[in-house]
Amino acid sequence: MQVAPFAVVVTNLVVAASLSAGATVSPRMRAWSQSGLAIAGVLLAVLSLVDALLLGFFVFGEDSYRDNGTSRWDAYQSPGGALGPMFVLSLVLLGAAAALLAVAGLRGWPRLLGAMALATSLVCVFLVTATVIGFSAN
Repeated sequence: MQVAPFAVVVTNLVVAASLSAGATVSPRMRAWSQSGLAIAGVLLAVLSLVDALLLGFFVFGEDSYRDNGTSRWDAYQSPGGALGPMFVLSLVLLGAAAALLAVAGLRGWPRLLGAMALATSLVCVFLVTATVIGFSAN
């Protein structure tokens, strides 16, 4: 399955913008009910997981440049290169952020929810985008 780099970058930036919006709304969340915070936390966590899954499909999907069934993981791995660790770090950070976003929402902690949403947004913009570019630069 081929996933276009442009689609992954655009989706990643939409997720980052949504997380940033969640971070800016979080100071006003004190007035929200417990269920409102829980829904916000779970939705932000799902966005983080969707970004991680899309990144995984992109990296292990077929490389559109070679178009011979070779995955991007096999095509762009160089000995001692940084792409593998960047990919793993992206997945670990997005997964941990999803867990913390969900916990913050379910526990009713708006400050943690906002801080995690902002931190996850930065991970998306800088680390995930760099990983996608690294796995697509020919």
